[in-house]
Amino acid sequence: MTRLFFACVTLILAWASTPTRANALVCGIFGCSCNVSATTLDFQNINPLSGAQSAEGQVTVDCTGIVDLFPSMVVRMQSGTYGTINARKMRSPSGDLLDYNIYTTSQHSAIWGNGTTGSTVTVSGGLLALGHWSVSRQVYGVVSPTLSTKPGSYTDTVIVRIDW
Repeated sequence: MTRLFFACVTLILAWASTPTRANALVCGIFGCSCNVSATTLDFQNINPLSGAQSAEGQVTVDCTGIVDLFPSMVVRMQSGTYGTINARKMRSPSGDLLDYNIYTTSQHSAIWGNGTTGSTVTVSGGLLALGHWSVSRQVYGVVSPTLSTKPGSYTDTVIVRIDW
C-alpha cells in the first residue's frame, strides 16, 4: 500500500546586522531598507516506498538606499522548531515526526546551518551596489520518510538570519 502525505518547511526570516561588516554597507545617510523573503520547501506528496525525496526553494534579499562595494551577506539557518540543525524534524498535528534537512547544494553535501553547526552561505553579487541591490540563493531540502511514517501534513518553521 502506498501512503501519500504532504510536507513543507516554512522559512521565517530575521534580519540582523553584525559589527564585522557594518562599515561596508552605508545606510544612515540614505535610509536603506532590506526585505528578505523565502519560498516554502514543499515536498508535495511523498511516497515512503521511494526513499528520500527532495524539494527546492529560494531565499531572496532585496535592499534599497545602499552604497556598498562588493556587496555580500551571510545567510544562516537555525534548527527549526522540532529538531536540531543536524537532525531537523517536521511535525504533524497529531505529534508524529518526520526527518528532513536543508542543504547548501543540490548534491546535499553540506547542511545549511548557523555557522557553529552546519555551513552558512554568503550571497554576493556585483562590484558596486548603488541605491539598489538584490540577490537570491537556492535552498535544497531532503525529506526521509520510512515505512512507519504515518500519512498526514507535516510542517516545521526555520528562522533564516541575514548578517551584513
